[in-house]
Amino acid sequence: MRATSMVGTLTCLLLVAACSSPAHQDGNAAPAGSPDPTTSAAATGSPTFPTPSASSTPSARPSSDATRPTSLVLGPNGIGSLKLGMTRQQATGTGLLRAFGNNGGGCAPAQLRAAPSDDAVVLLSPTLGIATIDAYEGIKTPEGVRIGMSSAEMLRIYPDWTRADGDATNGRGFAKTPGNSKAVYRIEMNKGKVRQLTLQYANQDCYE
Repeated sequence: MRATSMVGTLTCLLLVAACSSPAHQDGNAAPAGSPDPTTSAAATGSPTFPTPSASSTPSARPSSDATRPTSLVLGPNGIGSLKLGMTRQQATGTGLLRAFGNNGGGCAPAQLRAAPSDDAVVLLSPTLGIATIDAYEGIKTPEGVRIGMSSAEMLRIYPDWTRADGDATNGRGFAKTPGNSKAVYRIEMNKGKVRQLTLQYANQDCYE
């Protein structure tokens, strides 16, 4: 009877010790009472965002000059937004020209704003609209003819060049304009090099 009482007493002591001993914790567990890092952001309602790196910031692009042709090519119809046949209002609206001068009722001249000198003249015909457009250094035709090119190179590109006076060393002539049967390139030579390059209507009525 005494032995049974002692066994019961020991059993109770062991149960009390088990209930009072701390639970085993993993080494990565947070201390009791500290917030759970995986839920703290959601609980506070303040999510965090990654700081953008310098490479993710879009770079600023330089603004384009509205007074300069978007492409330095004297094509079969014009240069940039300036086209043969435009009215005075249309041509002025491109922003590519300085003010038109007065030529006594004839063809009114204007210069391209982007030209480095006053040599690049555009002529406005009373009957045809924009009738001629001069190139300046740096502008070329789609086929590659430009001011300063040798006469041999020009003739290789435009073998149909036909002289109006002089010859291919010192003179002027005309070449067909691929893509526009109504226009021609007027090419003037000086000392074996292209001195002047003009896109014009074949039937322009401003000169010659």
